[in-house]
Amino acid sequence: MPTTVFLDVNETLLDLSALDPHFTAAFGDAQTRPKWFAELLQLALTHTVTGDYRDFSVLGEAALHALGQKLGQPVPADLPNQVRATMRQLPPHPDTHAALERLRGGGAALYALTNNPLPVVQAQLEHAGLGDLFTGVLSADTVQTLKPGRAAYLHGLQAAGADAADSWLVAAHGWDITGARAAGLRTAFVTRPGQAQNSLAPADVSGPLAEVAGTILAG
Repeated sequence: MPTTVFLDVNETLLDLSALDPHFTAAFGDAQTRPKWFAELLQLALTHTVTGDYRDFSVLGEAALHALGQKLGQPVPADLPNQVRATMRQLPPHPDTHAALERLRGGGAALYALTNNPLPVVQAQLEHAGLGDLFTGVLSADTVQTLKPGRAAYLHGLQAAGADAADSWLVAAHGWDITGARAAGLRTAFVTRPGQAQNSLAPADVSGPLAEVAGTILAG
């Protein structure tokens, strides 16, 4: 059976800095974009833990309003639509395409596993020129439990017909690694600027995406 590799999409494969001009125009500082994404992840975790499911796009808009409150600045009326549109057109990181081709060429079955609603991630991968490299594209929205909720990873395993012990989760987020570990998957942390592992639940391997791909193929 080929190795099954589940890959996170936002920040792991795609570069969110394409959103920076919108945040600079709205709030005067490009660094408000990572602050917004942190708010989004906090809301996602909150609503996952409490069982009050909201999809990632809805949470993204709520995070904009939370950010505006913290900054003491109004949220421009057109900002939510600008962010939603650009999220579908994010560029891949420079190392993404080659690493995915290496994994696929080495016999791995690749599945995108994301918190984005399915139409969003499908548009993202098509725009980034990555869609043909994946065996399947999966969204936690399908089971209405966002990562790092266990059900999201079990959904991936069921859809791929894979065993956890023979599967990998590749992500640039410590919380995603923690969730996948708890579900029994092997894990690989991709080092990206501004990202850190959870020292209480570190990945099996870590490094740049190309290095991680080589380690996975080596078994």
